[in-house]
Amino acid sequence: MLDIDPLLADEPIIRNMVSPPLSGEPPIDFPVLVDAARAALPPGFPTDPARVLVALDLDGTVMTLEGVSDRVRAVLADATDAGIHVVIATGRSLEATGPVLDQLGGPDAWAVCSNGAITAHFSQIHEGGARALDPLTFDASGLIDLVLEQIPGALVGVEAPGDFLLSGDFPAGELIEEHRVVPVEDLRGVPAIKLVVRAPEMTRSQFEDVLVRLGVPDRWECSVGWTSWADLLPLGVTKASGLEALAARLGVPREGTVAIGDGTNDVSMIRWAALGVAMGSASADIKACADLVTGAVENEGAAAVIRAVLDHCGGALP
Repeated sequence: MLDIDPLLADEPIIRNMVSPPLSGEPPIDFPVLVDAARAALPPGFPTDPARVLVALDLDGTVMTLEGVSDRVRAVLADATDAGIHVVIATGRSLEATGPVLDQLGGPDAWAVCSNGAITAHFSQIHEGGARALDPLTFDASGLIDLVLEQIPGALVGVEAPGDFLLSGDFPAGELIEEHRVVPVEDLRGVPAIKLVVRAPEMTRSQFEDVLVRLGVPDRWECSVGWTSWADLLPLGVTKASGLEALAARLGVPREGTVAIGDGTNDVSMIRWAALGVAMGSASADIKACADLVTGAVENEGAAAVIRAVLDHCGGALP
């Protein structure tokens, strides 16, 4: 999401609001976080960097409203140089992920996008900047009808291959991607990568309660963000499923996997990984799924975990 400063209405400054606000966690010394992560590495964790995969959520994990810190960028570069497979695992679409990889300093990387429905390799040598494997798609028609019948005022969006279609205008600046507003009828039958539901008139808790009452989380992969926004995909299509297939492709064993995140869409990969890490800003139920709780994004907890992995692989730098 984007926010416009009302004090500068004539020449508005547009700020990234896809990332959640900072958690307010007190400062934690970086070496303390590194030591905690090093101690949490499971027995048998590989020392060969080529047999290690680190999956990183973006917003609220390595990105703040201000972008990516110098330390995060440097540690990611060290990990890549050492031969560790650093993989972005995000709910963002392919289009919205590319610019973030530039901020991270490494566009030549794998990414699992759209909560597991798309796996892509970003490379400067490929024309267009991204080489995507075939996306997983589904018919969201029935789900669209259920949402619009039961949640008055809800907006729906269908992420489709090469397109993003909306039933109406989302709150100003909430979508990074180029998109089109079309009649609801045009959303039905479109091969959907992901269905987005936004209920601007509801609080997050009200919205989540309604989705539970409708049984949506029982029949679909349902990830509610930090506002009344949900990403919906078929059961079984998750960040974990995308990462598992990619790890097999890269020859990385399960015991060499690390996943770091802060949101409900990160739970699957946190549970899947040999070392599942929740950020300090995560909710209590997400932390309960993790092997380790590291510092919040403002304390660069994800960078501390990667530094610990580097140390374990003999890649510590002065």
